Amino acid sequence: MASASVGVVPRQHRLFVAAIDFGTTYSGYAFSTKDDWEKEPLKIFFNNWNAGNLLSRKASTTLLLKPDKSLSSFGYDAETKYADMIEDKENFEDYYYFHCFKMLLHNNKKLRRDTEIKDATGKPLKAMHVFSQSIKFLRQKLFESLEEKFTDIQKDDIHYVLTVPAIWDDNAKQFMREAAVKAGILEKQLSLALEPETASIYCQQLQQTRQTDEGGASFLDVAETGTRFMVVDLGGGTTDITFQERCIDGKLREIHRPMGGPWGGRNINEAFFAFIEEIFKEDVLDKFKKVYMDDYLHMERQFETKKRAFTSESGVVKIPFPLSLIELAKAIWKTDSVDEIMNKNSKYAGKVKTETQKFHIPKDVFISLFLPTVDNIIAHIQKIVEDNSVSFNYILLVGGFAECNIVQKRFDDTFNDKKVIIPEEAGLAVLKGAVLYGHMPQIIATRVARHTYGIESYPKFVDGKHPVSKRVVIDGVARCKDVFFKYVTIGQEITPGYKLSQDFQILNLENNTLECTIFASWEKNPKFITDESCFKLGTLTVPLPKQRSSEPLNIEERMVFGETDHELHFFVRDKINNRTYDGDFFNLLDN
Repeated sequence: MASASVGVVPRQHRLFVAAIDFGTTYSGYAFSTKDDWEKEPLKIFFNNWNAGNLLSRKASTTLLLKPDKSLSSFGYDAETKYADMIEDKENFEDYYYFHCFKMLLHNNKKLRRDTEIKDATGKPLKAMHVFSQSIKFLRQKLFESLEEKFTDIQKDDIHYVLTVPAIWDDNAKQFMREAAVKAGILEKQLSLALEPETASIYCQQLQQTRQTDEGGASFLDVAETGTRFMVVDLGGGTTDITFQERCIDGKLREIHRPMGGPWGGRNINEAFFAFIEEIFKEDVLDKFKKVYMDDYLHMERQFETKKRAFTSESGVVKIPFPLSLIELAKAIWKTDSVDEIMNKNSKYAGKVKTETQKFHIPKDVFISLFLPTVDNIIAHIQKIVEDNSVSFNYILLVGGFAECNIVQKRFDDTFNDKKVIIPEEAGLAVLKGAVLYGHMPQIIATRVARHTYGIESYPKFVDGKHPVSKRVVIDGVARCKDVFFKYVTIGQEITPGYKLSQDFQILNLENNTLECTIFASWEKNPKFITDESCFKLGTLTVPLPKQRSSEPLNIEERMVFGETDHELHFFVRDKINNRTYDGDFFNLLDN
């Protein structure tokens, strides 16, 4: 077996790498030792979570906080405890209950440190506290698991990897980093990793342990240097799509910026309850959820099981339903017959039935719950390929939603000229890959810029070139304001650690501080920071020298794209005192 370290540089200074996959629907952690990684890369340890009668490798992303906002419980325990409180008519309204809240960070341009999120009863709480408490719980459980297996382990023996969607904006990534630090993870022991990248890293490693091709060849046996593949990470809340190429040294080269959207397995659960609501009407489902929360959660888990087990060969889908739902529906409809209620709906009359305390849902009706979400994903991919002429031979389907037979069949049917590969335990590919990434962070050779990045500049005004509305006079010189000075172009291939710098002259010497702001755009060549495509990304506030002459003050502004992650770093150097200001001053969350 080839060494896992070929072509990459491991984190020599940490004895353990621990990964936290904080998902929309499910979250979990895993870890491995440096020694195990060097000998047997896929020897990765997981936790088993108790989900009623089932054991799961992940817990539901559910948080219950006490009235004083301290942690009560997380995961399936939080669901059960909250449901019991409602059933026993305890003071559940004083508690804070959050479920599937990660989507708050998706494409949220207005995300701030003080952004609030509402719990199940509508009570607001700072999202930063909700996320940090969740990560803190996972970190503590993880450390306890390590202590059980390894004696004398110290906190600084661990390097943590926290996964994030590739399609997230920079402010959401900084939000997660700060939440992790608040949760007790030291900045120097933390890396962020893109979910589809880590899944891809895991799939690359599979060639050493098991065969994936019907002909007996592993993925990397046929994926020679230069082979291109699309990674589709189908999670609970989002779909992340990246395109990669295998390099000569075993590293990965990104060949298109990450794309995707808010389509995931959670959409199917929402479609199911919308289907129930369509049959029984909104007031029935609302009351059922409020009064019989334990039954509601049990019903959702039953649906989740059927959703994952369903295949194209399945017949009528039978989903157990709580008696409380039927009794509540009959009481609200003032009838003794649930069939009478169902037959009032012309769309499902004679199709959907209830027998032996189960919903009997025809195959075509059940599949219809999936199609809007799956069709959105397929259409999005087709548009990316068509608009950008991206060529690839393989599709790696990963994430929990990738385990769904309906999804797999749609991909096989639509992309029948490609080889679709679904790894074993596709729902754990991101988590396993995150552990591997922690050991070899330099495995990603290049990434592609998601935006055009730049800053504001004030060049001399040129008649006929610059609009009159942008003309300003500074120290007697006519200048053009709001000009977008470009550093990086959207779609540009960037090597981790890529640096760009530019010297500027401070025109206004009266201020004691200088605000250096980074702007981003979806266009390749924006002209002004006020263009519709542009938005403010973050600001770095720099204190200016107190003692200075009347001569112009020169500064250097430098952007660095993370050496072992994908985050943007911004530095400003005062060239008089040769003092550099960095990320401690750079703020993406108070815009």
